[in-house]
Amino acid sequence: MSSFTLEDNSAIDELGSHSIVTKLANKDLATLDKENFIIFPQQLKDSDDLDQDNYIFQQRNGKTRTCNIVGIIGDGQDEFHINSRFSKNDRRNYFLRYMIQQVLNYNVVNNKLNQSQEVSYYDLLVFLFPYYLNKALAKGVYKEYVQRQYNDVNIKGPIDIARQIKNNIPFVGKVAYRTREFSYDNNITELIRHTVEKIQLEHNFLLLSSETIKENVRIINQITNSYSRMDRVNIVQNNILNPVKYGYFKEYAELQRLCIQILTEEKIGFGDDGSQVYGIIIDVAWLWEEYICKITGWKHYGRKEELATKNLFQKLGIENQQHRYPDFEDNGIPIDTKYKRNIDKRNDYNQLATYIHIMKASKGVFLQPTDNSDMQGLNLLGELYGGGEMFSYKFFVPQNYKTYLDFKKQIQKMENNLKVLDFN
Repeated sequence: MSSFTLEDNSAIDELGSHSIVTKLANKDLATLDKENFIIFPQQLKDSDDLDQDNYIFQQRNGKTRTCNIVGIIGDGQDEFHINSRFSKNDRRNYFLRYMIQQVLNYNVVNNKLNQSQEVSYYDLLVFLFPYYLNKALAKGVYKEYVQRQYNDVNIKGPIDIARQIKNNIPFVGKVAYRTREFSYDNNITELIRHTVEKIQLEHNFLLLSSETIKENVRIINQITNSYSRMDRVNIVQNNILNPVKYGYFKEYAELQRLCIQILTEEKIGFGDDGSQVYGIIIDVAWLWEEYICKITGWKHYGRKEELATKNLFQKLGIENQQHRYPDFEDNGIPIDTKYKRNIDKRNDYNQLATYIHIMKASKGVFLQPTDNSDMQGLNLLGELYGGGEMFSYKFFVPQNYKTYLDFKKQIQKMENNLKVLDFN
């Protein structure tokens, strides 16, 4: 298999005719989400920067480029590793690997995330499993009707004549019968249990990374009373044939898809059976914002219920109120993360100026990554008419390192520089 290393938001005209590119060019993420691609974060509505109309590859006027995603995409013959453009010439993708480690709370020393080799498609599947499991169980434990067979005196369904003759003649007081029960122990939870058992053998640290994941694993183990390692093939096949319907249980549908790929180690994807394209798509702008949240602890704003909201008007009721969402606030200063090199001098400036005004702040800051050490630090963009200043803080992503541990030491120095900075 040939492997190509690409960068997000970059021209790739030389690969414009490659079969993977031509199959996925201008295919929106809403389409790929329905075709077995793994998209992270799970729900496109969780991302302000990536929506269902976004693409992996865009072709226009004879030009081809990658868009605002990173990840691994392949077809069984070739594989594209789309890395961050702020981590130059890095096939091992340490910057992406490190952000995933921070956002998903994998703060451990000796594990595969810390090794030097390139992260594989299967590695990414496994690393995402705890996140998907936690999201699904936050909806409650999945329950569905299952067929059960009994042989006792408490008849609760139609008699199974064949089993009755085989097991209960001469008659000993028991009756063989079948029944349908609404149960927590079903094809979906059994699939999850098999996935847990496999990951415990290979990457057990992932299932010990937080109290939430440990509790959710305990719940799955507790409810899957009929678990048997010998049933794995049948359980996987039953799940392939009976996908969870979308809607309220969308998180379980996505977890089911992930578990099937982990257990089969097959790259189920988009297209005809003979030439399917598979992929793990990560919204790198979302990941950048979540990473900054993890390392700073700043007050976080957003549309999700657990995040803060800033009102635009002072006296309007809730039903007529307008909301604004700076990414972060530090001591009254609005901070907007931007995963791009150049700030849009119209939309981005207008956005930050609004935050400065409604928060009555003395300044506002764009927080951007950079691969140029000469540009790092806080830079004044200008003073606003009406009061206030606008800054850009360039967070330097290390470029020269020998190992992943070396990269971690360097980037943690950048994190410390950011955390001790007083924007006031």
